[in-house]
Amino acid sequence: MPNNILVVDDERDVCDFFQDTLPGEGYRVLTALNGKDALALVRKERPDMVLLDIKMPGLDGIEVLERIKKIDESIAVVMITGYGDLKTAREAMRLGAFDYVTKPFSLDFIKAVLRDALSLKVKSR
Repeated sequence: MPNNILVVDDERDVCDFFQDTLPGEGYRVLTALNGKDALALVRKERPDMVLLDIKMPGLDGIEVLERIKKIDESIAVVMITGYGDLKTAREAMRLGAFDYVTKPFSLDFIKAVLRDALSLKVKSR
């Protein structure tokens, strides 16, 4: 059974990129363009992992991260952002994010982060 990954980014191109590339790596990809839709999918689908943009209109990534962890703390969350900010990165890690990745990133790098996060999740079961 493939691992379910939810990609949350207000940029449709980012969601489409992951939707086009990750299924070939054995992942089932769900997408949301905002925090509200992401939380609804987390409740319904219980993804194994979330790739979560930090800067979004409405609910920002930090608030969505907090709510995801209240729903299911075992979901691995990787924060992605185009704005590298050490303070935000520390806050995300304090709230339970697995990692913090800045754009632009290579597909190989993201695949490695996904493997690491999912292998850690499997070990903790």
